[in-house]
Amino acid sequence: MQREKEDFIIAILIGTFFVLLFGLITFLVVINFVKRKRKILIEKKIREAQYKQELLQAQLEMQEHTFRTVSQEIHDNVGQILSLVKLNLNILTFENESDEKLHTIKTMVTSAISELRDLSAGYYADRLVEEGFLVAIQHQLQQLEKTGMFTTSFNSELDSLSIDKSKVIFLHRMVQEILHNVVKHSAADHVSVQIVKENDDINIILRDNGKGFDSTHPDFKPGIGLSSIRQRATMIGAVVTIQSNKESGTIVKLVFRQNEEN
Repeated sequence: MQREKEDFIIAILIGTFFVLLFGLITFLVVINFVKRKRKILIEKKIREAQYKQELLQAQLEMQEHTFRTVSQEIHDNVGQILSLVKLNLNILTFENESDEKLHTIKTMVTSAISELRDLSAGYYADRLVEEGFLVAIQHQLQQLEKTGMFTTSFNSELDSLSIDKSKVIFLHRMVQEILHNVVKHSAADHVSVQIVKENDDINIILRDNGKGFDSTHPDFKPGIGLSSIRQRATMIGAVVTIQSNKESGTIVKLVFRQNEEN
């Protein structure tokens, strides 16, 4: 009787052991399945993010190629034609020094060539890199002042910035888009740009004294311009913050890191 009791207890223990073992194996299988499923979902999200990034990169590269082509066409074709016109006007004004109309036309053509050159420089990436990003910003502010609708100010703690060509083009487009939004939407009459270095970060701060906007308002819908600025910032690892309130103007801050060697 005692023997049977011991065998029964052993059988219960063995049965319990196998039940626990089965439960443990089942638990491990479920955990492994959940981990694999989570890993697959993470990999899927990473692939989707990479695809979106590659798609955006391709779109921006196509846009940059278009800007470059347009710039080159302006410089090579329209610019050359105006230069020939100016050459002929030089000859005519030399032969007719007293003709005020010819001198006026010559002055207008010279001005048109200058404006065309400025426009071309605004889109031509290689020249942007050669002359420097800070010079490009000042050039854009000068273009605003030429309209007679804005006063501008520029202040930089740095004399130059060391930025990769791919990044500087994106930054340039972002600043262009911000200033375009100021012209189109802000009703401002003053724009300021400040360059500040904080630790390893470079801050580009653009302010206007326009009517501003309330991004929390139910009817507010960010336009393509704001989306483009944020997308470009993501592409180069920059951070964009926008502070704006009704009737108090807008502040846009771009934060990024320049090359490590600097």
